[in-house]
Amino acid sequence: MDLKIFAVMVAGAAIRLSLSLLFPSLHAVLDQRVEITTTMTSFKQLREGFFLYNLGVSPYDGGVYHQAPALLYIFEQFEKYGSTAPESCSIMLFYCILDLMAGYYLYKISKSSVFAKTTQLKGWIITSIYVLNPLVIVTGLARSTAVLSNTILLGAIAYATTNTLLFSAIFLALASHINFYMCYLVPPMLVLWTTMSNKYFSTIALTVYIAVFGMLALGGYYMTGSWQYIQSSYGYILFFGDLVPNMGLWWYFFMEMFDFFRPLFTYVFQLYSLIYVLPITIRLHKQPLFAMTTILGITAISKPYPEMGDLAVYISLLSVFYYLFPNIRYVLLSAFVVLHSLVLAPSFYHLWIYLGSGNANFFYAITLVYTVGVSITIADSLRAMLRVEFDGGENPSKMVVLM
Repeated sequence: MDLKIFAVMVAGAAIRLSLSLLFPSLHAVLDQRVEITTTMTSFKQLREGFFLYNLGVSPYDGGVYHQAPALLYIFEQFEKYGSTAPESCSIMLFYCILDLMAGYYLYKISKSSVFAKTTQLKGWIITSIYVLNPLVIVTGLARSTAVLSNTILLGAIAYATTNTLLFSAIFLALASHINFYMCYLVPPMLVLWTTMSNKYFSTIALTVYIAVFGMLALGGYYMTGSWQYIQSSYGYILFFGDLVPNMGLWWYFFMEMFDFFRPLFTYVFQLYSLIYVLPITIRLHKQPLFAMTTILGITAISKPYPEMGDLAVYISLLSVFYYLFPNIRYVLLSAFVVLHSLVLAPSFYHLWIYLGSGNANFFYAITLVYTVGVSITIADSLRAMLRVEFDGGENPSKMVVLM
């Protein structure tokens, strides 16, 4: 491993471990922030679900736990060999290692044959964009389970770009089991598998993905004793069972809406995030990895329970496409809009919930600003990719590799 990458890894680990040790209650504060964790990723709710599971009661009976059964199994291992307390050394190291692994996977993606003919950022910069990203750090400190699904996803992409298709399929199945919206990446991933190998091996990889996903679903049945978890986890996402405010667009609409109209608008909102998958995959079939990155960006703002960790993964993957940067026009505009929203969102939420000097419109207005900022980034990067394709892959200006 390059010395600079090792230094970035050490710095990332030092920041995480220092903050966890110096501020033992920081995880509890961050876990309460709706910008950082949601119902589907909260570590506190995972602990409550595991408590019921440990008592021999279905964790989905209480209406509190809505995450994947596989997380209960992982938690069970910590109970056997360590501790499940969020401030424990075992949990602390686990989340730290996950972030470092994700950074290394990004490095492997950037160095794959997919980018052999393009100018790239140095490996240590790619790694630092994820490992030293404040959004990633606070997500890990909050013990959000999104850290696990994001790391597994980056592992699936890294294995795909290095032509290790079976591991890629297994990782993608596990990521889809933990985070339902990872299923949207199957079409572009199938194109990437075919690009890296051929149709025969990509078909085998797809079969492995379906088989592993099925086994995980069956494992959830044996762990909980019923199929109730499907309705309580996947169904909870599809039908938007929790109106708690978050960084998304759903909660305010459904809070103001008559119950009679909720099913219709639930289908429309879900369709909005799904409808882009095939068109983007088909149009960007020569760039399947960029298609996956774009789909991740769209789901980061269109799914019912978004959080900062979703944006962090999208930005990190987008940084791999350094050769697009000269064609991106609105970098400063989108960056400042997103930063503006991320800084003001906690203040507006505090004004509304704790001080009572604001209302729901305060917080929802800043989530709209956040969505606009990310949307500008998505549209601008898409335009840049189409411009590069139109120019035959040639960059309109000479580029300098950052040292």
